[in-house]
Amino acid sequence: MPYGILRGKINEEIMNQMNKIDVGFKTMDDFEFENKVVLLRTDMNLPLDPKTNMPTDLTRMRVLAETTLTELLVRGARVAILTHQGRPGDPDFTTTDLHAKLLSKILKTKVIYIPDVYGPKAVEALKKLRTGEYRIIMLENVRTDPDEMIKRSFEEQAKTKQVQTLSVLSDIYVNDAFAAAHRANVSLTGYPYVMPSCAGRVMEWEVRALTWLLQYSEKPRLYILGGTKLDDAISLLEHLGETGKADWIFLAGLVGNLYLKVAGYSLGEINEKFLERKGAMLLYDGAKTVYEKYKEKIILPLDLAGETPKSERFEFPLSALPLNMPIKDIGSRTCEHLEGIISESRTIIISGPAGVYEDPNFSYGTKRIFKAITSSNAFSVAGGGHTVAALNMFGFAEKFSHVSTGGGALTEMLMEKDLPGISALRKAKI
Repeated sequence: MPYGILRGKINEEIMNQMNKIDVGFKTMDDFEFENKVVLLRTDMNLPLDPKTNMPTDLTRMRVLAETTLTELLVRGARVAILTHQGRPGDPDFTTTDLHAKLLSKILKTKVIYIPDVYGPKAVEALKKLRTGEYRIIMLENVRTDPDEMIKRSFEEQAKTKQVQTLSVLSDIYVNDAFAAAHRANVSLTGYPYVMPSCAGRVMEWEVRALTWLLQYSEKPRLYILGGTKLDDAISLLEHLGETGKADWIFLAGLVGNLYLKVAGYSLGEINEKFLERKGAMLLYDGAKTVYEKYKEKIILPLDLAGETPKSERFEFPLSALPLNMPIKDIGSRTCEHLEGIISESRTIIISGPAGVYEDPNFSYGTKRIFKAITSSNAFSVAGGGHTVAALNMFGFAEKFSHVSTGGGALTEMLMEKDLPGISALRKAKI
């Protein structure tokens, strides 16, 4: 099973329930792949170090390699990979040449980079797949196609040159890009309209695990929302409040700082300005409305950790605010309080670290929360790029019940929205 599934905390009863869930789309069990050319849409969008342009985490690539891609190769398929890297105009918008090299090392099989999405070089490479000259190729960053990110109906996406070209040269389309499933892009929604299509193993098991979480997981449920994605956190918090899905919602990181301000605390000039730069003031009124409605469920930090002028950790209670030092973590009193709630929870979902976990002085809160969750008896789910990177850094990933490859897709699924990439598979014509 893919990453995050079949952990020690998933018993046979839960696994049977997951297996019985009607995902509403075809899976790899529905197809024979021997000598078939498979167009595999993945999400291998790598976090790149801005100084070296090298990846800081290979989780998504390793998950794909260990599951869907290995199974396809074992079952005799020849594979053309489509993925994206960054967005046009962003520093991490690059070719997929590095992806091919890294994947070759992981698979111990040559992955041939093709500097083309659907032009002459791509067409020639797909023909070589058909004849068996190539076994696995990596097409160019799909977002170099100017049509890729334009929103249209599924039928209109199917008429684009990318889909019309690649679908004719392939036998089966496999979508394993759960982390991008909330995007209505050409390569995620156009192919199921014109060719045999199914979900890859990661997509399938993300949907099974998260559907089970929404439908069957036990209460009380604790959601821990951290990190810096303020708008996502506010939307999810409002949904959880409206639906009663959460019994407790703990807020940390920049999200926690915003809600401390909403609750009436002055954070100090340096922190207030940082919130402004992150667009918090535009979200303030909405955050305040949500807080006033659901504050009985919301848990805010009791103490915080700031960075002194000597770059040292300094813990202080909320009564000491405002302080003109950057807030970078939660404090030990908060951790102790949260540990008590974690011990009472039957289901725990965490998205976003509690502080600047990359700095050893401010990884304390994140590590202590992870340790408490993995020591509990709760069904535990973690997701989001920084969360997964922190789990891997501190060695807790294998101890969670399910680690999701998604960030935005995970948030939208927890909000019970229709994700275009999944909807397209469910509406597949063939």
